[in-house]
Amino acid sequence: MQRFIILLLIGITSPVLNAIETQKEKSITLEQVIVNVLERNAQLQINDFAAGAAAARIRQAQQGTQIAMKLELQNLGGSRGYKGLEQLEGTLSIVKIMERGSKASKRGDLALQKSDLLRTDQDRKRLDLLANAAGQFMHVVVDQHRLRVAHEKMKLMQGTHEIVKTRVKAGRSHVAEQRRVAIALARAEIEWEHAEHELTTSRLKLATHWGETDVKFTHAEANLFNLPVLPPFKQLETLLINNPDLSRFATTERVAKAQLRLAQSRAQSNLEVAGGIRYFNQPGDAALVLSASIPFGSGARAKPHVAEMSYLAQSEPYRYEQQRLTLHSSLYGIYQELLHAQTAYAALSQRIIPLAKQVSDDYEQGYRSGRFSLLELRQAQQTLLDTRLEAVIAAANYHRFRIEIERLTGAALNTGVKP
Repeated sequence: MQRFIILLLIGITSPVLNAIETQKEKSITLEQVIVNVLERNAQLQINDFAAGAAAARIRQAQQGTQIAMKLELQNLGGSRGYKGLEQLEGTLSIVKIMERGSKASKRGDLALQKSDLLRTDQDRKRLDLLANAAGQFMHVVVDQHRLRVAHEKMKLMQGTHEIVKTRVKAGRSHVAEQRRVAIALARAEIEWEHAEHELTTSRLKLATHWGETDVKFTHAEANLFNLPVLPPFKQLETLLINNPDLSRFATTERVAKAQLRLAQSRAQSNLEVAGGIRYFNQPGDAALVLSASIPFGSGARAKPHVAEMSYLAQSEPYRYEQQRLTLHSSLYGIYQELLHAQTAYAALSQRIIPLAKQVSDDYEQGYRSGRFSLLELRQAQQTLLDTRLEAVIAAANYHRFRIEIERLTGAALNTGVKP
């Protein structure tokens, strides 16, 4: 199962992120993140112990009733002729409750179905952990780009500061403009330093997914701006059946049916059988004793349990359908957001950013020649920086939505890997 999930998550995210290891920079790839989580995440270790406990519960449920030894003493401590032990009689017998209706088998079947439910839940949680780790990996990648944009802003302010200094020396600008740019440069340096701290924090959060507090990598290697094309929504819709939550509902339906069968077996009364030896004190003789008992009214007493389990079993298909509709609605909404992120990134990268760069260059040349003011130049520069950051966010959103879509569908779309 772990091998499949590794292939699934790598298949889901490798086309998205195109991670390539670079030892020189102590970089980490998404594939390495997934393996680290699978090997060292504490929750997954807990799941292994829970699976062992489930196996023990199956063995326990399959056990039949115990054989008991029963000692019965009669004529003990009475009055007159029954004082003391003179009239004591004793019976030593072996007692066994014979279960009817294959109750042990049905208990074992119920425990087995519950273990399947536990495994389904664990698989779902495992995928959630890996998806969260992939999301945090994306967070590191975005913070790296934020740091680059912050560094670009600082370099841009440094260049602008030099331009203003030259104009002030030439008497073409007032020294107040130089001071204003110096303030902007200081702010840019603060933003760059803050971006460094944000990146350091996101790296630590990623490392904690596999239990480390000492970050051993410095760089997350990924191609953020590679946006693979998704299949049409109709094709994605057909993959919803692979969703782990829907698989869980299929398992809960089997659990409900097993509970119903166990409740129905209660209608058949258990038979208690006992056999032993009775000792007669007076003549010193002994004799065999056999007894059997069966309770009345077991069928009537079982009816409420059967009715309860029957109603629960009948409700499961409707719960499955409700969950399917909820997932369908979520998938549609996420798909629309992904298309928007794709459109936004295309517009930003192909049209807006080139224009913003041209505008920034034009205003810089114009400011040098005195045609534009410092305020106009800074606004053009800020527009360029904002659009580049918007492109980073749009690309990151595309990948996040894609990961969520593939989490909902339970399939790797580009590799053909399916659960």
